[in-house]
Amino acid sequence: MYPIIQFALLPLLFTSAQSTPTPRSLPAKVHARTSSPGHGTLTTTTNGSIIHAVINNPPINLWDYKLAADVSSFVDTLATNVNTTTNPKVVIFSSANPDFFIAHYEIHALDASSPVLPPGNGTLIGEQLLRTRTNLATLPVIFIAEINGRTSGAGNEFAVQCDIRYAGPATSVSHLEVGFGLPPGAGGIQFLVKLIGRARALEYILSGRAVDAVTAAAIGWVNKAFGSAEELTQETDALAERIAAFPEQGLAAIKARVNVQKPSDTDLQGDNDLFTQLASTKVTQEAASLFLKVSENESAGTFELNLPKDLTEIVPPGS
Repeated sequence: MYPIIQFALLPLLFTSAQSTPTPRSLPAKVHARTSSPGHGTLTTTTNGSIIHAVINNPPINLWDYKLAADVSSFVDTLATNVNTTTNPKVVIFSSANPDFFIAHYEIHALDASSPVLPPGNGTLIGEQLLRTRTNLATLPVIFIAEINGRTSGAGNEFAVQCDIRYAGPATSVSHLEVGFGLPPGAGGIQFLVKLIGRARALEYILSGRAVDAVTAAAIGWVNKAFGSAEELTQETDALAERIAAFPEQGLAAIKARVNVQKPSDTDLQGDNDLFTQLASTKVTQEAASLFLKVSENESAGTFELNLPKDLTEIVPPGS
């Protein structure tokens, strides 16, 4: 959904947890575990053929220029390593922030009156987002989203394009684009319809309502919900270990054939084109400015913590 237009208008969008993150507890492995600083807002940890990538972009894990560039760079590295001995079988994405998985897109990238500072222009962020979308779907790597916190808009579009989603008790998934007079533009519509069906996708995208972990699992938005952050981590790790135990060629072949059911490139491009067309309208620009005001410039305050409950506050009068 993140338009590729010069003056900055890209993907948006966004969405309780414990006071401190739960430490990961990986099962014992014969492989040596190595750590690296990752890609700025991502810290990566390798354990055999599994990579764990932790998102940490304070204060609310915005999908901004930094995170978009880091995720794109990381996934591009995986694409470069395809068919080499260094390519992982499984990648787990999780968050270091107990309140947010990925909040939403950086709204300054949408608001022409208050654009993001260079190099975070809309064109570049859009290219990064769409390239990441393509790589998540097509690479012979199994991507697991370990969600425990709010995620909406661009954040949810990233999550639904991972191959598997496990959710913890603090999970809240949603789409906020409707508040800006926009449709999701980076795959959110097409992937969500595939997951939960036409009627439910319409219900949640049109209303901008949040869905908790248990409900999300019941309708297919996520694979499974867990009652604690600790159980979420343990079960995600166990699933990754199980998948990684099987031959790489089989994993790649299965993903490729399941991808026959993924949304078409034509439909995905159509969503992005419509988002781009509407993003510069008066309604969207006014809504973006209102959002930045009531969210206190996207801080970790009451508005962001309550999203999408208070989404109607950003709707311009008469729209």
